This record gives sequence, C-alpha cells and structure tokens, in this order.
Amino acid sequence: MKKLFFITACLLLSAASFSQEAPKRHPEEAKACIEKGNAMADNGDWKSALNEYNNAVGFDPKDAEAYYRRALASQNLKDYRSAINDYSRAIYLNDSDGNAYYGRGICFYELGRKKDCCIDLSKASGLGNSDAGTAMMNYCN
Repeated sequence: MKKLFFITACLLLSAASFSQEAPKRHPEEAKACIEKGNAMADNGDWKSALNEYNNAVGFDPKDAEAYYRRALASQNLKDYRSAINDYSRAIYLNDSDGNAYYGRGICFYELGRKKDCCIDLSKASGLGNSDAGTAMMNYCN
C-alpha cells in the first residue's frame, strides 16, 4: 500500500511539474509577425494585422510590443475591452511604455471610465508621451 501511494505521489508531482513548464519563446518569429502586422496596419487592414499580432503573442508570450500592437489593432477595431487587456499585459511586461498607458487611457475613456482614463493619461504624460497632455485637457477637465 505504501509503495502504491509513493508511486502515485511521484506521478502526480511529475505531472504537475510538466504542466507548469513555461511556454517556449521564439522571439525572431514574433518580430517577423509584428513586422508583417505593422505593414498591414499601415495599409489600414487592422483585422489582418490583428491576426499577425496574435501569432506574435503565440511565438513569444513575453514580448511587450506584441501585446501593445495587438491592443492597438483591437482599439482600431473598436474592441476596447480586448485592447485594455492587452495594453495591461504590455504594461505588466514593460511599465515604462508611455504609449501603452496612453492607449489604455483612451480605451478607458471610450468605455466611460473617466477616472481610469485620467490616471493612465497622467502616467503616459509623465513617461513622455507627447499626446497625453492634450488628451488630458480634452478628457480630464
């Protein structure tokens, strides 16, 4: 009985450690997807750009730019909740990106969350985003 318990415990521990393995990162592939997505976004094809940014996140789930770009695509497609989620992830990965705070602030405004909007715009301005000050004057007074 003790032997069976020991074997079961070992199997459970090895399964748990296997399931918690970090996903493999492929930063070169992610950057290539971001570049493709940027080209599509430059042509106004935000849906196709979003697909490329999804691929980029899949290749490298720790790439802040991939989340930022996907958020920007979602924002342009007026999917503000998804954009906020991705801007938040980008900020988590790189909290000195004023552009991510700015984008999230604008999305908060679009959803009627003025207080959150103004907090993010203030942070964006402090991080050097040049559009944040004007947006604060328009949305936070």
